[in-house]
Amino acid sequence: MRAEILKSSSEAVGKHLSLSEFSKAVGISERTLFYWKAGKRPCDKKVSVHAESSSSSQRPPPPNKLTAVERGTISDVLRRQEWACFSPREIYYKLLDEEGSLLASVSTLYRVAREEDLLSRRSKMNYTGKKLNREKPHLMALSPNEIWSWDVTQISSTTRTVRFYLYVIIDIWSRYVVGWCLEDHEKSEHAIKMWKAALEDQAISGKGLTNHKDNGAIMTADEMIKFVHNAKMIDSYSRAGVSDDNPFSESLFRTIKYFRDFPERFENIEEGRLYFEKYFPNYNDEFRHSGIQFLNPSERHFGQEVKILNERNRLIQNFHALNKHRYSSPAKQFKPIMEVKIN
Repeated sequence: MRAEILKSSSEAVGKHLSLSEFSKAVGISERTLFYWKAGKRPCDKKVSVHAESSSSSQRPPPPNKLTAVERGTISDVLRRQEWACFSPREIYYKLLDEEGSLLASVSTLYRVAREEDLLSRRSKMNYTGKKLNREKPHLMALSPNEIWSWDVTQISSTTRTVRFYLYVIIDIWSRYVVGWCLEDHEKSEHAIKMWKAALEDQAISGKGLTNHKDNGAIMTADEMIKFVHNAKMIDSYSRAGVSDDNPFSESLFRTIKYFRDFPERFENIEEGRLYFEKYFPNYNDEFRHSGIQFLNPSERHFGQEVKILNERNRLIQNFHALNKHRYSSPAKQFKPIMEVKIN
């Protein structure tokens, strides 16, 4: 059939009929007729051209692509034994603040870590509580020691029927843990003792300090209410069952229980106290908190924030200036967080 059509097309052209007119008459595209005359299938040329294109020309790498040396350096840093438990984001800020070094953006560190299977996941934790009617709190801190949030969480022991109780006070502006204790019962006297020690440690009387908590039994106990009143603190309650009303304490407890070396269960209360005696100084002085731009709580609490952020900005600006080809947006600039709010 193909031969007959080609013969007919030759005769038509010989009689001064255009190939285009002939192709329309027989219902075959003009290009197909050209292929048939050349002895090829319609797809042959496309395949040939594609193969030639893929073999003879390749897209050049983008100008901002990491070099093999740069990628190797990033990989080596991500694999450091002493940083094995830190996320790429934490490593980014540790390099900035501790070594004055900047290798790449946070997203690049994550990309390299993901491609080299150096990431891990963490599960989520749910919170429930009994419902009580309370007005929605609206709090704002502008400096340390203005608003302290506190709460109590259960800590498991190796004995199924035994629980310990961890009391913790956190300054919401700096995320600094100002007081804690681990007890075998929930009692207001333990909370009051912890509060007195925290006020003394921070060298403040408590006057004007907001005492924020949920609606637990020891928080609403007469002894606790009397203590807050006598210390001239401002009483503040969250709505029970609404974790957003007490987010800093809730977040802290999640951080504690999902910390890389948290044992989950303690043999006895003495073992638990020994653990937290090491944990909280490490948290205050070493833990890089995402809510305060990956500073340590103590750095923000004791006034080192501006100095550290300025040094970060200088390092980042210099790095961008030397590597303009790798960035399409301006250099990131850190600014101190001036306000911290609840609701």
